[in-house]
Amino acid sequence: MLTKMEKKALAVLLGVTAVLLVFFLCFGVLYPDAGVVPYTADVADKTRVSYEGIILESKLTATGGHVILNVSGVSVFIEGGAENLFYKTGDRIRVIGIADTYAGSREIVVGTAGSVTLIG
Repeated sequence: MLTKMEKKALAVLLGVTAVLLVFFLCFGVLYPDAGVVPYTADVADKTRVSYEGIILESKLTATGGHVILNVSGVSVFIEGGAENLFYKTGDRIRVIGIADTYAGSREIVVGTAGSVTLIG
């Protein structure tokens, strides 16, 4: 059984947790792109970026079911995205991912196909 003081401490702890949870959820809804910067060729590796463009080419990797898109001249690597990617050449899309360098070439690494949005 909890003492009166322990019950008060537990109530305060639960209240603070509830306030932080509400803040976290609201912040994610109101500012979904928080911390995201527009992609440029000179942005540092491991920076969270967004990029818009037209799909010029789409190809599957030899293993893993990954997709590599050429979006207006920028490589976009979608990890395991083959089964969930429904866009085609000529579509205008927006991606949110991590800027990286792979084999000496710049690319945007997207964790899931859900981070790719069709724009009109």
